[in-house]
Amino acid sequence: MKAAVPPTVLRVLPIAAGVLAACTVWLSLQLFAWMEEDRRHQAARAVLQAEAATARSRLESELNATLSLSLGLSTFVLARPDFDAGDFAQVAASLMRLQPAIRSVALAPDNVIRFVHPLETNHKALGLRFLDHPAQRDAVLRVMREQRPVTAGPVELVQGGVAIINRIPIVFPRPGEAPRYWGLASVAIDPQPIFERAGIRTDGGARYALRGRDGRGAEGAIILGDAALFDDPRAVLMDVVIPGGSWQLAAVSTAPAAGAGTGMQALLALLALAAGALVAYSLSAHQRIRSMALHDPLTGLANRHQFNLRGQDMFTLARRSGRPLTLLNLDIDDFKRINDTWGHAAGDAVLVKLAGRLRSCCRASDLIARVGGDEFLVLLPDTPSGPALDALLERLHAAIEVVPPGEDKALTLRISIGVASCSGATPTLDALMTQADAAMYRAKQDTPRHASPPRTDALPGRLT
Repeated sequence: MKAAVPPTVLRVLPIAAGVLAACTVWLSLQLFAWMEEDRRHQAARAVLQAEAATARSRLESELNATLSLSLGLSTFVLARPDFDAGDFAQVAASLMRLQPAIRSVALAPDNVIRFVHPLETNHKALGLRFLDHPAQRDAVLRVMREQRPVTAGPVELVQGGVAIINRIPIVFPRPGEAPRYWGLASVAIDPQPIFERAGIRTDGGARYALRGRDGRGAEGAIILGDAALFDDPRAVLMDVVIPGGSWQLAAVSTAPAAGAGTGMQALLALLALAAGALVAYSLSAHQRIRSMALHDPLTGLANRHQFNLRGQDMFTLARRSGRPLTLLNLDIDDFKRINDTWGHAAGDAVLVKLAGRLRSCCRASDLIARVGGDEFLVLLPDTPSGPALDALLERLHAAIEVVPPGEDKALTLRISIGVASCSGATPTLDALMTQADAAMYRAKQDTPRHASPPRTDALPGRLT
């Protein structure tokens, strides 16, 4: 037999279901909002990566183009080892016309600057011994050791200012012998025009930062921008390949981060609340409809349909377990006279009064039903014939007083009860109901009748 759901649970169930639905809808909407936010974030990051990749490509192109021009100095020295200052000045001027970002050009035979252009602004650099200069010694030794171009800096120049320096080793080949290191060519490049042409800015649609001084990549010092950008979780990091090493580029978008604002959060909350309210209302309406289908609208007791459903389960359990089961069939004596004399409102009051009597006398496990007119059925599980049943019948037989609408005096009425117990003679619930119905009619037939409707405080009847 299915256990009846407590009324308290039934009352709370729509509210609980509504809260659960609201939470589920809110979490689902938050998930969709997060997915949309993540999609926009990924799209914005893809745009930023494309912009950073373009800036990196331009920067590498600018640096390599400058290096290609600088390599011309090595070719010049190898082709004309007996060049003079005029020849050098002519070649250097040609390089600076081709690349305006070049600040100065120098040749350092035996690692000592002997030629520099333009001389007017760089004469302080003449005679500089690289190997005696702490800031440039390591880079020059690296050029000698690796015998390939190396980019250093940005560094503070002796003649003033900051520059990126391309150093190109000049080595004379000697057939059958080791090549002879002649010295190096040094080209100082103003980094700012290079950065601007590459589109690397510290403000604008994307903020950039560069690190990797002297080609040391992520381990090198800051070259440009804010060092904090490299620790920003939104940053796009890319390596920039330069002659003899690398730099690291960081790019962060300055566009506001996408996200659900206060207005959107309020809308999501309203949608979730609306969904929860709809679920609570629907479940409550379903409960009301189900209650109407299973309960008598006047007394609130079970109706015939519910009695058949639950009663069959109780009957089956009693038959299978051998436990006692008793059915009471109750009928109000002279109920028709009450309706005829005082009207249906008085009849309804009598029915409600009897329903209250049954609720107060019976247990929660008992099944009480109004199955028609003034007919009530009470199914009593685990109740055999004996003192307990007799005591219940005595309480039910007690006179019931009801004041009809518009009357001052109470109307006293009694009921007839038919009793039937589950046994071999009642193989089905219908058989048990038939037996209880027959017992009720026998009790009613033994009750004396009045010739006229009762008028004051008593209706005749006999206790069964």
